[in-house]
Amino acid sequence: MVADKNVAYAGGWYPHHNDQDLEEIKAAGCTSINMTLNESDWYVFRAARERIVEKARELGLKVYLNWHGFGAFASYIQSTRYLLENPAAAQYFSNGVRSTEAMACPNNPEFAAWMEERVREITPHFAPDGVFWDEPHFSSDSNFPNVWACRCASCQEGFSRRFKRAMPTQLDADVRQFRQDSLLIFLTRLLRASKEVGGGENVLCLMPLDESGNHPASGPGWYGVDDWEPFVAVPEVDVFSTDPYWIHRHGGDWEYFEHNTRKAIELAHKYDKPCQIWVQSIWIPPKREPDVKRTILTAAEMGADMLAVWSFLGEPGGTLYDWGGDPALAWQNVVEAYQEL
Repeated sequence: MVADKNVAYAGGWYPHHNDQDLEEIKAAGCTSINMTLNESDWYVFRAARERIVEKARELGLKVYLNWHGFGAFASYIQSTRYLLENPAAAQYFSNGVRSTEAMACPNNPEFAAWMEERVREITPHFAPDGVFWDEPHFSSDSNFPNVWACRCASCQEGFSRRFKRAMPTQLDADVRQFRQDSLLIFLTRLLRASKEVGGGENVLCLMPLDESGNHPASGPGWYGVDDWEPFVAVPEVDVFSTDPYWIHRHGGDWEYFEHNTRKAIELAHKYDKPCQIWVQSIWIPPKREPDVKRTILTAAEMGADMLAVWSFLGEPGGTLYDWGGDPALAWQNVVEAYQEL
């Protein structure tokens, strides 16, 4: 049985619009929101985010706080001022090119300390029901595994200290292990900090893997993770989540969706933790809108404990997410599926 029906909500700057959105979200059958928070939201438009939390609670919606843009460690949406002030913290590819995603490196000690400070400062301000850790990763390149991140000065120093040799430019077994362990150490630090300041349950979302061999650029290790299990096993992870977007994006087809969904559910349940599956209502090509409903209902049938959709109304203003489909029709399919459930 699905215990939670969530939708990602990027919100806006005008509280009365947010109020109307949240009422529509409640009427759609959602039980929680995933409220994105980037540096601009916190430093410039904080009052709007405070109102979102207040209104959601009035409506009986749970609020999950999504660290979606701090240092851009979990998002390519470049809303960060941290890297403008600390350019040396950026990730670099193995060929020496700075990441175009402008993401900070989790191995940079100053960034890691700064990020923990923000978690301890901001989380109790909102006192959310939970914190959503959104796709933490190293920058990816279409030429993976020939080009990979990160090989910045901090990574090279840490690798050399651990393996007693210079960090190579080839993605060998030691580099793969170092990348995964780096994300694991960084995340565990933040997960513990969030628990200590009352952040509620930690929901960790790791991106899916194309293990068919047909799409190496999204295969194991493409974003720094080869094996989900060490992350799921972390005691501070309360819910394990993944987002096998198959309608368009990633490397997938229906089999890709089913494989990653089944694997995530089995692994979460192995550790007696709920599993949350994300379904896309963005990147929808024309005439593929019914696949949104089909995916939601199938994930529920497969045993997902929690469902989530990215994002409210299909995010019609997002040029980046537009592949020609009808966002309103995609959202209608979300509503129909959620109400059926």
